[in-house]
Amino acid sequence: MRLYGTDPSFYTRKAWLSLTALGLPFAYRLKTLANKAEVEAAVGGYHRFPVVDLGDGTWLVDSTRISLALSARAPERSLVPDDPALAILARIADDWFDEWFLRPAILFRAKSAATRAWVARTGALNLLGRHHGEAPSKAEEEAIARLLPGIDRFFLESCATNGVIGAGIDETEALLARAADVLRDALAPFLFGSRLSLADAALWGFLDSGLLWEPEARAWVEAHAPHLIGWHARALAAARAGGGAWDALEVAAARLEPLLGGDALGFAPFLAANRAALADGTKRVRVGAVEVPARGFTEKCRAEIAGEIAALAPADRARLQAAAGDWPLLAVYLER
Repeated sequence: MRLYGTDPSFYTRKAWLSLTALGLPFAYRLKTLANKAEVEAAVGGYHRFPVVDLGDGTWLVDSTRISLALSARAPERSLVPDDPALAILARIADDWFDEWFLRPAILFRAKSAATRAWVARTGALNLLGRHHGEAPSKAEEEAIARLLPGIDRFFLESCATNGVIGAGIDETEALLARAADVLRDALAPFLFGSRLSLADAALWGFLDSGLLWEPEARAWVEAHAPHLIGWHARALAAARAGGGAWDALEVAAARLEPLLGGDALGFAPFLAANRAALADGTKRVRVGAVEVPARGFTEKCRAEIAGEIAALAPADRARLQAAAGDWPLLAVYLER
């Protein structure tokens, strides 16, 4: 099995931890200029990170879909709780990190040219088949210089697409501080008990290739949220060891209420506004200081989870609503 990605990609690192936690043997391969066409042809032109080649002619794309599909192949170490109602909470938490915590994760790439240059250089090295810190040849250094402007534009466009621009930078910095504070109690030891979930893998990816890797971001974490450093190490150790147990639904919901309850740190109103914008053809979505293009993939993920909730047995759906029924975020996912 081969995982293709790039080192600065949060979602590549999420998939890396997922595969490690599932106990599945795999090789990590950089997606490079040399293999890019071959890899993308195998997945129908999909150009994002990560992708996984199972080695039998089957390819998987998207970090969440990779985690879900391979959890089904390794049920004894699955990243999805076996309680169907608890599994829905894990899916919602994973969606929160993928779609919303992404914003503070790219904060320092938005506000600092030095951070963008640091990350862009690694991206360019990766495209040439080298990892961060490896010494390129003179010819490779010239290739890096040609690649850097395009990579920098990509990061700036990503920041703008996620509202981490202008007034959104201050709003995102506040979101990072709030999220880091809330996570202090939610990670006990992990989001859903003593066992890693796909949502834990998502958080780990954002830390590993962003907030704990980029020097300016790490300095912020060391000063304001050092608990995330210890958790990152603990999660890696747990992924390698396997094992652990899931919390009961009610216990997990109570501990995650500060993160996913209320307005879910702004995600619930954004998710609702994005759905409404796509329904009426509006091209932009504004919630507070955040204004972004309407995001079809975000709505696709929301709709998938809504379908999974609708497919729950009545008793499990009742348990879910009893545990988290007053969360506005759950109400958004209940909409079909």
